[in-house]
Amino acid sequence: MSEIGEEDLSVVLNHAYFYLKFRLRSRKEMQDYLGRKAEKYHWPLSVVEAGLKKLEQLGLLNDHEFTRAFVESRRARRPKSDFVLRRELLRFGITEETIGQYLSEHPSDEEALAALALSRKWPQYGDLNKQKRFARAAAFLTRRGFSFDIIKKVIAKNQEEE
Repeated sequence: MSEIGEEDLSVVLNHAYFYLKFRLRSRKEMQDYLGRKAEKYHWPLSVVEAGLKKLEQLGLLNDHEFTRAFVESRRARRPKSDFVLRRELLRFGITEETIGQYLSEHPSDEEALAALALSRKWPQYGDLNKQKRFARAAAFLTRRGFSFDIIKKVIAKNQEEE
């Protein structure tokens, strides 16, 4: 195959920069995105691969950094259990090894995360009787991936504080 032209690489990188403009991306996300563009614009896959390598060299495509930013963002804004975070990261193409390494180096306090998640929803359940309130809160926290033991503790604390 012939050498990759600078102009072709530049076009691929411009598309990649646009895609990165909104948030960090995993390598798989970028590969899928550029793959779709390659089909649309009939780019050779070697140009896409060269673009991915260039982005990695520039530090713009790093699955470890993506994992860090994703987990920190989720823990702060939309708290979920590590189990759910792991599943979401796997869908982004992050390897099990990378996820496990990050989560072991940065363990979370799942009870605190569940309490934070519920603190935003708890007032909405104020008009319900105790049993329905428990059921709704438990269902919400279950969808966020928390264990039943943690759910019981967090709901009990919220009920005590009333």
